[in-house]
Amino acid sequence: MPTVASSESLAIRILKVPARALALLVRGDLRLAGLAEGMRRLTKAAGDLLVQVRNLARHSKHSEARLSALTREVQELRHQMSERMLQNSLQVGRLAHLIQAQDHGPVREARLSSRAIPLSIDSPEGEPEWEEVGGGVVHPDPGGQEWMLLTACPLCGCAERTLVLEWNKMILLAKAPDRQSARYNYSVCHACGVTYAARRPFGQRYQFLLEHFGEVTGKASATGRLSNPLLNHFPLSDDDKAQLRRMAAHGVWVSEHLGLPTTEYIEGALKDRFENSAHVDLLGNLVQPNGARVLEVRPRAGTIAESLRRLYNADVMVMPMWESQGFVLEQLYGFTSKGVIDYDNFRIPFDGLFDLIVCNHMLTHAVRPGEFLREIRTHLKPGGYLYLYNEPDDRHVLGEGKSLIAHLNPLHLQAFDRYSLVRALAANGFEVTFLKGRKTDHLCLARMTGAAVPWEPISPTKLAQRLETYLTARNRGILKLPEGMRPRVAGEWSSAIEHGLAVGTLDFDDKGQLRFAVD
Repeated sequence: MPTVASSESLAIRILKVPARALALLVRGDLRLAGLAEGMRRLTKAAGDLLVQVRNLARHSKHSEARLSALTREVQELRHQMSERMLQNSLQVGRLAHLIQAQDHGPVREARLSSRAIPLSIDSPEGEPEWEEVGGGVVHPDPGGQEWMLLTACPLCGCAERTLVLEWNKMILLAKAPDRQSARYNYSVCHACGVTYAARRPFGQRYQFLLEHFGEVTGKASATGRLSNPLLNHFPLSDDDKAQLRRMAAHGVWVSEHLGLPTTEYIEGALKDRFENSAHVDLLGNLVQPNGARVLEVRPRAGTIAESLRRLYNADVMVMPMWESQGFVLEQLYGFTSKGVIDYDNFRIPFDGLFDLIVCNHMLTHAVRPGEFLREIRTHLKPGGYLYLYNEPDDRHVLGEGKSLIAHLNPLHLQAFDRYSLVRALAANGFEVTFLKGRKTDHLCLARMTGAAVPWEPISPTKLAQRLETYLTARNRGILKLPEGMRPRVAGEWSSAIEHGLAVGTLDFDDKGQLRFAVD
């Protein structure tokens, strides 16, 4: 039995809880009383229903309709009772966490989002099915044979891992190649800390995703096409080539005072020039590529390669992602390429060694990242440099209230923070010499040493923090799913809410509505 002193201590702790939490606590008795009254109403309604059923048996003309209406009324009452009991239970749990949290300092009132979150998912129609990608194009792997099930980290080889997210972005999209496509089982490696898809497509299954890039990433219009000609992932027709040739004829530096519509020139070429000038400056200072042999992998409009050639007399070669990009590179700068990138079995189709290999957003997408880096090493001179850019820093998704699920589209197979990226590169023979965050991405320059690069695995404390951050982001992503797609994660909904209340990413407003807490 609590002593007077302990009761006074509890009272003092309760007084430190935020005002909204205290208000909800005061309303608790009223809610419980309301629940009891609702239960009495439910019991009476059930009794009345039995009487009605007996009477309806004597008057069969309207019996079925009236019985159905009464049944729906009782079911609705039961649902309301269940919702109110769940709400009360969650609020009590949240208040308990607040009382415990205030022992470590003042508890700050959270600013809440405008979007209310339902306590449960009611979907009598069941889980929504996916529409077909590509307008009914036959999928190349209907039997699901082209799935790679990893038993160890593809970058450092460690077998220990923790599952942190079951799905990719297709769990929230209306379209998918097939029902299997949304599950990747993203896991955090216990050694290097990289997050990787433990279940990933390869072969024709992965190629099918690339061929339908706009649809499987949710970026395409209703036609499946992207408006930017630099992102056209379809094979080029003769008309496409004629149009790109006409647009490229205006060059890169198209002045706005000329009044040309954007359909008449490649607007993205100048944007690419401005965007990538920082990379040219960085490489010019830290690599000093005078007369260097350079390969640019996945250039969008060729800015880096063209600038290194023009400013440093570099001998440059390019590997585009799509046919459209290769054609634009040729029209704008005269570059010729040998085919397009194979993300599954990455190969460099040029002879000889390079002083510098520049890669745009490649490590995130590589189906076999260890083999990708091995191929890079094979084509670098001793002491040569690998420059990675546009590799997303997962800290920005994990810590800024965004949807982790929406970020991990089905072409994203690895994710890093700066420390896991450094460890992953070290495990593959690259010593990072410069790393800088830019916007939400990494700029990373690494040197091939020719010897083993020492590295320390992530510490248990940092690993635990990374796993907890991912769990919080996973649950936030679940609760951010569009309303029509929520039945796909119905089994995880209640636990996501409970965890969000426990860690403070969710809270109740003054009316008892559940909302996201906004930093």
